[in-house]
Amino acid sequence: MRTVLVSAVAGMGILIILGMIALVYGLIQKSDNPDFKFFDLAKEAPELEQALKEVEVPLVGKKKDTTPTPQATVSPSAIAPAKAFGDMRLEIPKGYKIVETDMDSQRLVLRMINEQGINRLMILDINSGAKLGGLSLAPAE
Repeated sequence: MRTVLVSAVAGMGILIILGMIALVYGLIQKSDNPDFKFFDLAKEAPELEQALKEVEVPLVGKKKDTTPTPQATVSPSAIAPAKAFGDMRLEIPKGYKIVETDMDSQRLVLRMINEQGINRLMILDINSGAKLGGLSLAPAE
């Protein structure tokens, strides 16, 4: 029984060491080539690769610093190219003013507030300029 336990511990130790070596190797390769992948899912399971690309992370309530950042600090691979949609007029609901904006690679979120303190969110598609939806946030009664 003792030899089985020693063998299991030694085997797990070897697996941990191999995993650490693979992690360091992957980090080195990724720093040299941002497109490096250990496993290329596009060849093995193209539908899985497409599903992973379509996953969108929702914008959530953490407040970001609203000071503008220079474009030079943002890596070009992190920004999806936006398609031109021309000039458009966006109607803001009467009595509301824009107090905050937030943006990811696909959406622009405008937070508006009126004199009664009711918040409203308007979500726009960056690529087309289309309004995706809106949310009115009223205090609970």
